[in-house]
Amino acid sequence: MVSLIAGFKDRSKVWLIVGSFVLASGVLYFLLMTALLNVFLFVGYLRILELIFGCSALYIGITNLKTYFIDKGHEVCEVSSLESRQLIKGKIRKLVEGKLSVLTVLGMVALAFTVNSMEFVCSAALPAVYTKVLSSANLSPLVYYLYILLYVFFFLLNQIVIFVAAAFAIEKFTPEKYLKHIQLIGGVLLLGLGTIMVFFPEYLN
Repeated sequence: MVSLIAGFKDRSKVWLIVGSFVLASGVLYFLLMTALLNVFLFVGYLRILELIFGCSALYIGITNLKTYFIDKGHEVCEVSSLESRQLIKGKIRKLVEGKLSVLTVLGMVALAFTVNSMEFVCSAALPAVYTKVLSSANLSPLVYYLYILLYVFFFLLNQIVIFVAAAFAIEKFTPEKYLKHIQLIGGVLLLGLGTIMVFFPEYLN
């Protein structure tokens, strides 16, 4: 989608398409994280579960930092076949280049749910650890959901930066370098949260 909207002249169409995709992505992530939170709240506190999530966060955090500092790149998670990705790209192209209508918006919403559902498999570590830590706090239901909304806000902000840069064809902006730095931040956060969950669980209360 980034390559298709880059330099696209019909700005109103670009914003409607991108807005539909981003908003649908946010709704999906909120629902998925809410489901995770409710599972953790239902299960309650289990030290073994906390250790599992903590060790997973440490492993993924160290892997991200290794990729950034040693491999000089960012991880690419392949969760779908080449045929599936080509099919999705073809549908996005039809929606972007086709006539703007209600079906265009609905199509982008459906694609956002499809793409982000597959992508969540790759990026589930941080939201899962985040909701696990959140479930350890004694908060009201409203505050729990506000914290999830805060996470979703920064998740969407990340997408908006990439799409805006593509829409305005900002020459000095490279998505690969941006994603590389985002992975560094994610690695540091996971390393920090994992360390607390494994070695200093008392700080979660």
